[in-house]
Amino acid sequence: MDSYQELELVVDKMVEEFSRIKKENEQLWKQVQQSQQKLEEAELKIRELELRLESESKTISSLIKRVKVSLDENSKKT
Repeated sequence: MDSYQELELVVDKMVEEFSRIKKENEQLWKQVQQSQQKLEEAELKIRELELRLESESKTISSLIKRVKVSLDENSKKT
């Protein structure tokens, strides 16, 4: 095999390897983008749950105060 053929084989292998790596890179970027989207969705869901928890906590606190006031009023009547 002469030098030209050897060089041609090396270049062909490099092109094949580049194509394989490029395809793998594109797949990895898709996975990164999907993971990033899932993370953003999870962060949004967490924020929604935090707001709901805060709201429900305020509601429960308000109900507890009303029950205490009612109990106090009933105990004063007796």
